[in-house]
Amino acid sequence: IRFLARSFFFLLYQFLRHKYEKTEVVFISHTTEAEETDEDNFFRKYSSGGTHVSSAPILAQDIIMKRYHPSSWNVYYFHCTDGDNWSEDNETAVKSILDLSGICQLLGYVEIVPPKTRPEWDTGAGSLYNKIKSIEGPSLKTSVIESKDSIWPVFKNFFGGLPDV
Repeated sequence: IRFLARSFFFLLYQFLRHKYEKTEVVFISHTTEAEETDEDNFFRKYSSGGTHVSSAPILAQDIIMKRYHPSSWNVYYFHCTDGDNWSEDNETAVKSILDLSGICQLLGYVEIVPPKTRPEWDTGAGSLYNKIKSIEGPSLKTSVIESKDSIWPVFKNFFGGLPDV
C-alpha cells in the first residue's frame, strides 16, 4: 500500500516540477495526527497506528490560509490513504475534505486498495471513500488505486479528464 501511494506521489511530484517553474510543495503525513514534513521523510518515513484522515486536510487548510492564500495562489491538494479511518472521524474527515475542496483548484482523494489483500475493505455505502465520492464536484475528484498498473490511469483521470477509474 505504501509503495503504491508513494509511487503516485512521486509521479505527481515529478509532473509538478517538470510542468511548473515556480511551484511550492508541502508534504503532510499523518496517522492520528498530521504533521508537515520534508520530502525525504515523506518518501521514506514509515508510520503505523490508528488513522484520523481529517487531521491532514485540517492541517493543509491551516497551512494554505497562513502561507498560500487562495486569492494569491493556485492550490492543489492530493490525499492518499488505505481507507482505514476511525469511525468517529468519518464525519469530520468528509467535512474537512469538502471544506478544503472549496479553496482548491483541485482536490484529489485516492484510496489504495489492492485486490485480495483487503477483503474486509468496506465498499458499502458507509465507507469513507463512498462518502467522499458522493460529494464530488468540479474541484473534488476521487479514485482508487488497486495496483501499480492503475497509478497512471488515476493520474490521467485527475489531470486528463478520463472517466473514473
